[in-house]
Amino acid sequence: MKIDGFDRIAGLDEVAPKRPKCVMVEGREIVLFRTGMEVFAVENLCPHQHFSVFHQSILDGYVITCPMHGWSFDVRTGKNLSGNGQITIFEIRIQGNDVWMKSLKENS
Repeated sequence: MKIDGFDRIAGLDEVAPKRPKCVMVEGREIVLFRTGMEVFAVENLCPHQHFSVFHQSILDGYVITCPMHGWSFDVRTGKNLSGNGQITIFEIRIQGNDVWMKSLKENS
């Protein structure tokens, strides 16, 4: 289902606080992280060696750390806090119990 360029990708109750939830959106792995009522979406791909690892991370404040080599990223901005590169983040909206992500085509 799509509304105003956003796709419903999960129920809010499916995204546990501080624990990742991996979903497939248009053939790409997206990892959702929740803190309180905020949900953040990142591509499940570390820029260091291009491994799908963030589904194994734990959210600490607004920071996730690659479990392979320790690079840390801010899930609000995608910025690397400990090395080079940046992760891809996606715009999220919460409506009721639904988590909506801006369409990948809209993000391009």
